[in-house]
Amino acid sequence: MLVLTRRLGETIVIGDDIVIKIVDIHGKQIRVGIEAPTEVSVYRGEIYDRIMLENKAAAQAANNHASLAELKKLIASDEKAAPASSTPVGSNSRS
Repeated sequence: MLVLTRRLGETIVIGDDIVIKIVDIHGKQIRVGIEAPTEVSVYRGEIYDRIMLENKAAAQAANNHASLAELKKLIASDEKAAPASSTPVGSNSRS
């Protein structure tokens, strides 16, 4: 991790098109301004972490839904492939 010291009004440039500027310092808090292209997403760390958790949960739910659909197809194909029994399950053909 690169660690830089900056004063009020100073900037950090990332690549050719991202600029981070120290716009305010108040006690232990600083405010930063970020200039970046619109196609670059900028999030606070805690928000980004929440987005990643929700995306992971959504992907797992979609995967579970796909698995359920596959199971339904397998059951349906097994029912079609299995010959119909003339003797009901649980009945005894011997008298």
